[in-house]
Amino acid sequence: MIPIKVVSIQESDLLKVSFFPTDICNFNCSYCFPGSHDERYRYPKNVDLVITNFRKLFDAYKQKLNKQKFHIMIAGGGEPTMWPGLEKFCKEIKESHDVYITIISNGSRSVRWWTENSAYFDDAVLSCHHEYVDIDHHIAVADLLFDAGLKVTALMLMDATAWNKCVTYVDKMLSSKHPWYIQTKEIVDSPGQGVDVYTPEQFEYVNNSIKRIPNSDWIFKRLNDIKLHESVVLFDNNTAVAARPHTILTNGWNEFKGWRCNVGFEIVSINASGQVLAGSCQLNAFGGKQLNVLNEDFDADITPEQILCPMHHCSCQTDTHVTKSL
Repeated sequence: MIPIKVVSIQESDLLKVSFFPTDICNFNCSYCFPGSHDERYRYPKNVDLVITNFRKLFDAYKQKLNKQKFHIMIAGGGEPTMWPGLEKFCKEIKESHDVYITIISNGSRSVRWWTENSAYFDDAVLSCHHEYVDIDHHIAVADLLFDAGLKVTALMLMDATAWNKCVTYVDKMLSSKHPWYIQTKEIVDSPGQGVDVYTPEQFEYVNNSIKRIPNSDWIFKRLNDIKLHESVVLFDNNTAVAARPHTILTNGWNEFKGWRCNVGFEIVSINASGQVLAGSCQLNAFGGKQLNVLNEDFDADITPEQILCPMHHCSCQTDTHVTKSL
């Protein structure tokens, strides 16, 4: 059974934007992806320019591809909450467009910081790193954001070399005040590789990644924000499976080299240097046109093009569910 096509169920009028505003981080995890926090670009200083250029980009996607809604995932190998302009950016970009903001953070900022800034986010993914995390603080932040009405996920990075410690942290989260999502994720040595470092028991634990979900009343109130499946995978034997990105990765269905991919149509990525590219693979899907949200002469008159994937493995959960085919 070989995958031959992935069909995203993302709404056709939605554009996802992965935004990495900084490459500085207050953690230095041993398993962090190389190059994620080199401190070469730090963060954008001219916040107004970034906001203006984001608006230009969104307007172009509205005009060319009828995108009406925008989901910005503010992330990084750096820690995005260290960007001083984050609050202003989130507040003002929401004033001009229909924007849903996910903050992906290690959750280490103070409870006071999260209290002051929670209103600017709709969704929070708090990555838990056993080498640096204060687990009590991590839980307190998740509880605070859940109280504030956010969709909250604590993402435990399961290090095979510190397995018992990681499991202990998951168990402690399970006793927390509120039933926010708890999810586990494998750590790989390089994109698409390294899952074999886990024992069969450990792999089963990680593969069954959702350890807790909110209660049914909360879920029914937030159905519009919850996707049970991100895509449908079609196989060469005429079967199909609805799959979340985690399912695609752990089953090894992420070997897409030579596939035609719609990444520039469904998701763009803006890295710490300001470049606008297609997905986490950092490819140019705009006919070679160079776009950078830090440039004064930013020209968003673009039309995305389908790309031919050069990657042996797709390691980004967000990119795995983009529509693509052999």
